[in-house]
Amino acid sequence: MSAYRLVVLPLASDRIRHLAPDLKRGVREAIRAIAQDPSRGEQRQQELKDYRKYRVRRFRIVYQVDRGARTITIMSVGHRRVIYEELVAAVRRQSGR
Repeated sequence: MSAYRLVVLPLASDRIRHLAPDLKRGVREAIRAIAQDPSRGEQRQQELKDYRKYRVRRFRIVYQVDRGARTITIMSVGHRRVIYEELVAAVRRQSGR
């Protein structure tokens, strides 16, 4: 199986840049694993059903997979307590709700 092309959105990239070194290393390793096998993460539910999540300690990597274009888009990286609320708000803004 050939690897997917990886796209990291600026928000996610900025958040990764500001993580503690050991957590940053874990997130980068997780992103490499996701690029090799996008189905590693769990499918989200409800409003975020088009997204997948991958756990790195208490942080989550939220991403979207386009199998046709063989692209993985890293949408956001953040603490599990707030990442989904932020992402739902962003999705609602995009859709005009």
